[in-house]
Amino acid sequence: MKKWIPFLVVLLLALSSAKWLRAAQDSALPDAAYVNGVVGHPQQYNLSCESRSAADWAAYFGVTLDEASFLWNLPRSDNPDVGFVGSANDVWGYTPPYSYGVHAAPVAQLLRNYGLQATAYRGATWDNLRAEIVNGRPVIVWVIGSVWPGVAQPYTAVDGQQTTVAAYEHTMILVGYDPTSVYLVDASSGLVTAHGVADFLSSWAVLGNMAVMAGDGRFTSAATTATYTVQPGDSLLAIAARFNLSWHELAALNNLATPDVIFVGQILRLPGAVAEESVPVVPAPTTSTTAATYTVQPGQYLLQIADDLGMAWQTIAELNNLVPPQYIVYPGQVLQLPGGVAAAPAPVEAAPQTIYTVQSGDTLFKIATRFGLDWPTLAQYNGIVYPYQIYAGQSLQIP
Repeated sequence: MKKWIPFLVVLLLALSSAKWLRAAQDSALPDAAYVNGVVGHPQQYNLSCESRSAADWAAYFGVTLDEASFLWNLPRSDNPDVGFVGSANDVWGYTPPYSYGVHAAPVAQLLRNYGLQATAYRGATWDNLRAEIVNGRPVIVWVIGSVWPGVAQPYTAVDGQQTTVAAYEHTMILVGYDPTSVYLVDASSGLVTAHGVADFLSSWAVLGNMAVMAGDGRFTSAATTATYTVQPGDSLLAIAARFNLSWHELAALNNLATPDVIFVGQILRLPGAVAEESVPVVPAPTTSTTAATYTVQPGQYLLQIADDLGMAWQTIAELNNLVPPQYIVYPGQVLQLPGGVAAAPAPVEAAPQTIYTVQSGDTLFKIATRFGLDWPTLAQYNGIVYPYQIYAGQSLQIP
C-alpha cells in the first residue's frame, strides 16, 4: 500500500490543479496580467529566501528593507508558523526540527511592523493570486524548490502545535500570469522565471497554498471595464483630472512603473464607475484674452503658487506641461496661467518651507504618515522615483 501513496498524492494534486484552472477560466479575471517594477536580488544565505522575497516585495511598495536585518528580526522557533527554524547558513532541503526557514504568518507580521499592509494566507486560491496581480500587487508565494512537486509532512512542534512542512520549502514573488504560464521572481537568483500554470499550482499546493498579499485577493470585474485611449498631447495628469482621479491612482491601476511615460494609442484602464470621455469638451471662448503669467520666486513650489492664486495645482501643471513625478519649478520660471486669471501680484517674501531631515531607520511611509500624507505624494513632491530609496541626512520638502 505504501508504494501507492506518492501516486495518490500526485493524482490528488493534479485533480486539484485542474479544478483551479477550470475556476480560473470561468472567472471574469483577465487572461493575462503583469506587475512591472519588481526588482529581484539573489538571497545572501542558504535559507534566507523568505527574507529576500520580503525585502524585494517591500521595495516595490516604497519601503527599503535589508535582507539580513529582516532575517535577524524574525522570531525564532522550532515551529515555522511561529518563527524562523534553525540557522540561515545551514544546508537547504531539511524539515523541522532541523534548519528549515519560516512560513507566511511571521513574515507578514514583520512586514506590518515595518509599516506595510501585509496579510498571510493559507488556503488561498488561484483566483486570489490573479486578482492581486490584476490590481497591481505582487504576491509572495511558498513553493517547493524551483517549482518542483513535493510531499507535505505533518509536524508537531515542542509546544504541541501541529503544522505542515515540506523539504526544499522556498519562496518566490508572483508578478504575472497568462493562460499557460506564471512569472515568478526567484529568491535564489533574483531573476524572473516562467513556469507552467499546472506545475506552479501543484508545487504551491504542497504547503497549503501559502501566500503574503498586500490586498484581500478579491476582484470585481466591473472595476476595470472602462478604458481610455491616449490621444496626441495627452499626459497622465491631464487624463486623471478629466476623470476626477489622481495620477498615481491611474498609474497604479495600469501598472505604470514610469508614470510620466505614456504613448499615443495606449489603452488605459479606468475605475468601473467612470465612463470614457465623461467630461464634455467645452469650446474655447471666441473673445480674445491675454494669457496671464506668473514668475516663480525663490523658495516657491507649485502647490504654494496655486494656493496663492486660488487655483488647482493640476491646472497650472497641465497648462505648463509639468509632468510627474517631479513637477519641478525654479526661480525665474514664467508660468502660463488661464486667461481669466488676473496678473500675479507683486512678489512677496516666500513662506518658510517645511524641511524634514531623514533619520536612520526612516522610510517614506513613516515620514509621510507623520505629516498626514500618503507616501506617493511625498515621493512625487521630492522627485523620488522607483525604487523610492531615501538615506539618513537627506532633506525632504514637506507639502
